[in-house]
Amino acid sequence: MEVNFQYEEQNHLPIETISVIGKFNDYDHNKGVMVKENNKWTFKCDLQAGEHPYKFLINGELKLNDPAANIYLPDDNEELWSIVKINENDQRLYNNTQYTTHIEKYNIGSAVSEQENIVNKKVFNMALDKKIVTRFQFTNVTGLHTVTTAWYTPVGELFQVTENNLFMPPNSKEPIMLWFWIDLEDNTRKYPFGTWTMKFFIDGEFILEDQFRLLQNSVYSSQGEMRY
Repeated sequence: MEVNFQYEEQNHLPIETISVIGKFNDYDHNKGVMVKENNKWTFKCDLQAGEHPYKFLINGELKLNDPAANIYLPDDNEELWSIVKINENDQRLYNNTQYTTHIEKYNIGSAVSEQENIVNKKVFNMALDKKIVTRFQFTNVTGLHTVTTAWYTPVGELFQVTENNLFMPPNSKEPIMLWFWIDLEDNTRKYPFGTWTMKFFIDGEFILEDQFRLLQNSVYSSQGEMRY
């Protein structure tokens, strides 16, 4: 049957190119190039009966699930993929269950901590800080979700993508904490100074973004004042 893939572009994530990648096209972005119509990107193709995993590849570097899929299954590496499911009668099957998740708290600091009250830090220093850590606390989680952080440098280049699966363990009622961070001690990487942006997605849907400043090594003057 013919399947019409759609992705709606929004201001938080400017798109130059976007492709559908999946098992049905050998995960080749050249075989799934989407076309823009107004604010919506589309791609059509014929799929046989079965389960077809796919994701969107945005600007050749950021992989996101389809927020409209509502069926997500893990591969052998436990990475969640959006699923198109087609039965033997050439009909697409949908999951009508409404799954939920709620961000109870969000924090940003320089350490991985379970401490309840954290003072948010918006300025980081290469000489003093080892990490830039974001922490999310979730409640009311039903179903299985993919959470993604995309970190952008001051000039808008994608620096790092981190992804994790979110689900409520059986018989657990406690809030779920997930941490995502940039390691500032990796000598193989360069860390541009200035204002960085972190964008956060759940199941491919944009949820929030935050900005922070990264400063160069601090020095002390003869008067004992810190300079940057």
